[in-house]
Amino acid sequence: MIEINILKLNFNDEDFLYIRNIRKSVFNTELGISESELFDKYDETCDHFLIFNGEKIVGSVRIRSMDATIKLERMAILKEYRTKNYGKRCILQIKQYYSTKNFSQIILDSIYSVRGFYKKCGFIEEGKIFQRVGIDHIRMSLTF
Repeated sequence: MIEINILKLNFNDEDFLYIRNIRKSVFNTELGISESELFDKYDETCDHFLIFNGEKIVGSVRIRSMDATIKLERMAILKEYRTKNYGKRCILQIKQYYSTKNFSQIILDSIYSVRGFYKKCGFIEEGKIFQRVGIDHIRMSLTF
């Protein structure tokens, strides 16, 4: 089993620069999403996590609290670390962490082409396909 650790950050932490670089690499360089779309007003109030494999930073994720639900957003695993279960293990740790804070559901808006990954993590599709930043997405949820 792989070992991963997640480190919680705030928007104003010095290490937030790592998250900026990860989002730029994955969302801008790989997916062609405009840099102006990589950050928004929620970044200042969300929880942010760096994902480590024990030696290196492999990705990041943002969590937004909404009543008894958390919204998993901007999950990005660097290309060379994909398909190694880092994302799945991160979601398990996120579930454990937020269940201790009385949250019972995670929602997310998955890029449609990667929804299979979230299904493997237990998420179910909800609603219809919609466009965001010129890419098909679908809402998914997981109750825990």
